[in-house]
Amino acid sequence: MHIVVCVKQVLAPESELTPSPGGDRIVAAGAEEYRLSRYDACALENALRIRESVGETTVEAITVGPPPAGESLRRALGMGTDRATHILTDELAWDPVATAKALAAALADAGPDLILAGAMSEDLMQGIVGPALAAHLDLPCATAVVALETAPDRRRVTVTEEMEHGERRIVALDLPALVTVQTGIHPPRYPSLSCLLRARRQPVREIAPVGTVGTLRVTGLALPVRTRQGRVLEGDAAQKARRLTSILKQRGFLAGAGP
Repeated sequence: MHIVVCVKQVLAPESELTPSPGGDRIVAAGAEEYRLSRYDACALENALRIRESVGETTVEAITVGPPPAGESLRRALGMGTDRATHILTDELAWDPVATAKALAAALADAGPDLILAGAMSEDLMQGIVGPALAAHLDLPCATAVVALETAPDRRRVTVTEEMEHGERRIVALDLPALVTVQTGIHPPRYPSLSCLLRARRQPVREIAPVGTVGTLRVTGLALPVRTRQGRVLEGDAAQKARRLTSILKQRGFLAGAGP
């Protein structure tokens, strides 16, 4: 069985973020810090669990991005991935349509039995790449999956999709298929130091992108305008209480007027 997991390197959420000077993407305001998207880490964990349960399975990680994005593949190899493929581009993958096209071109002849991806990327949170890739490869697709089980004959997977309003749906997909994984299904394993060091020595296949023309155009990004601000009340508890009462009366939340 051949499982491919699509992964992405993203700016760490704890980084201070701001729109780029051109207003078409989000960049780090200070020092840049990147990491493997946690949604994709959950997808990797599921692939590794399938390999452990059914055996005779190859798990491959694939990413799209510039050379530094290869760190996400090193992380995947450290977790236990058998091999990795890097589609080299000049910048991080911001256009999900172009990313799906590049992945589809790279995987068209590989013939994986199962493709896993995060339900969305941790930075853009659009959830487009997985379904778009399935459409390009003409594969059945299930999204936001919270449970996944492989049939003993390895010809089908049964998944539980997370729907709106807390509802869930159980779907059976004939392989080959594509599944996007929600967080929480299985916590990603933490690779040991020895595995991470071994991952540094493992080869990563690098290929040029094909079909990366996207259709998404960002017209502008801007920070939200501040419309409210907090106020810190000074003094002891009694003074704070009187001041708060006065403010609430002024705003019409309490009967009466004045302090």
